[in-house]
Amino acid sequence: MKIGLFGGTFNPPHITHINIVRKAAEQLSLDKLIAVPCGDPPHKRCDADKNERLAMTRIAFDGIADVWDYEISKSGKSYTVETLREVKRINPEAEIYLIIGGDSLKYFDTWYCPKEIASAATLAVANRADSDIVNSADKAQAEYGAKVIMLDVAPDGVSSTEIRLRYTFGMSNADCVPKAVDEYIVRKALYAEYSAMVCKLKTYLTQERFMHTFYVVKRGLELAADEMRDKAFVACLLHDVAKYVSPDRYAEYGFVCPKGMPAPVVHSFLGAKVAERDFGITDTEILQAIKYHTTGRPDMTELEKLVYVADKTEQTRPYPLEHLLSGTLDQMFLKCLAEANEYREQVHGDTDFDLTDKTLEYYGVNN
Repeated sequence: MKIGLFGGTFNPPHITHINIVRKAAEQLSLDKLIAVPCGDPPHKRCDADKNERLAMTRIAFDGIADVWDYEISKSGKSYTVETLREVKRINPEAEIYLIIGGDSLKYFDTWYCPKEIASAATLAVANRADSDIVNSADKAQAEYGAKVIMLDVAPDGVSSTEIRLRYTFGMSNADCVPKAVDEYIVRKALYAEYSAMVCKLKTYLTQERFMHTFYVVKRGLELAADEMRDKAFVACLLHDVAKYVSPDRYAEYGFVCPKGMPAPVVHSFLGAKVAERDFGITDTEILQAIKYHTTGRPDMTELEKLVYVADKTEQTRPYPLEHLLSGTLDQMFLKCLAEANEYREQVHGDTDFDLTDKTLEYYGVNN
């Protein structure tokens, strides 16, 4: 018997997950498919309760695969190797294929007991047309004796992060989430923790600026460590909240525009006050990240750098981004700072600002 085992957080399950298992069943001539939602993943945080994810997985894979609650039911962290042991115990003669995404293969050496996993199952990898995946396959074969098969699954650009964010922003996911799963999420109001804040923000921005904010939040969540995700979300969400506040309203927020402050900078400093008064934000770190997202400042915090980078590299920016998005957050920040300064000199040559100059000097960026 050939068994395909497909695990994941399924947060939420989407059409790419369905396409992958169907392609695996076809290409590998599988006799059985098992989908296993992760209970407590060791490498990431989940936005939805594990029982909600189990329910969504059952809906998504109805008639396509068996859904096991093995990892959901057990206590402690969920490790693939333990699930494989259970499959082997129940089906000792079965040939097992572990179906994973290309990104997972890249980090295979960080998995718990990778050598045992490699000996217990063939790795069936959804190929996302990335040369790094081929290198990762070679590494897994050389270091762990893994058997790797590439599944012919075309990349489709579906992102779980973006799907969750679209629900938070009240946008449709009809084209990337199975209809029954979509209805379940809407009915249960999943991924809606910040929906009220998002709805309020929308009244402060144009539609174009609102979509820019959406992609800044998306980038920020991609850059944020788990422990920083909530602060990153709020800081990125409100970074442009004061973009359209007119000068005759500055006094409402106790804001006096400093002499010599360039017009493109004002909304950052005013934004911290708007976020505090209108949205009830009291976290100093978040307010500072909003305040300095255009100018920077010497000795910036990790959150401040994250919002700065997210704003400069959100995916709809009309300039090349790939070179800005490599390396650590510190390295990305320095590249963004240098490029922003170059742009400022070319387009706004007459808008020198003392804080920007101090930031450039502190970080050794020529100005």
